[in-house]
Formats: sequence, structure tokens, C-alpha cells
Amino acid sequence: MSAHQDRLFQLVSEKLGVLPEELNTSATFDTLDLDSLALIELSVIVQKEFGVQIDETALTPEHTFGDVLAVIDTKAAVA
Repeated sequence: MSAHQDRLFQLVSEKLGVLPEELNTSATFDTLDLDSLALIELSVIVQKEFGVQIDETALTPEHTFGDVLAVIDTKAAVA
């Protein structure tokens, strides 16, 4: 587990109420019952914590935390 993954999962668990044991990189937002409001909140969390803007097209129900982490890892490495 990467440092970004650890921190993202911790924040999602705390702020969005997802149980830690449900979080993994292949879990889709839909399977975790994250609605559009929760996905907006996730976008804000990522922006504040990692300084990375997530495009709204990457935050649809069929996307996964692995997708978000890939964006964080790519954009954080460039910054």
C-alpha cells in the first residue's frame, strides 16, 4: 500500500463513512454506494490533501479508488 493510498483510505473512511475493510483499489464507487454528492466531497478531499485536481470524468460510479490513486500519483509526481 502506498502512502497516498493509506492517507486516501483513511480520509474516505473518516469523511465519507466507508468502512476500512470495504476499501480497496478495485472497489468501484457504485459498489460502495457513493453517490454524486460523496464523489464531489471526494474531489474536495483529494484537492485539499494532495493538491491534485481530479477531473469530474474520473469520478463516475464505475471508476475505482485505483483510478483516483493513479491520478494522484501521476499529478503529485509532476508537482
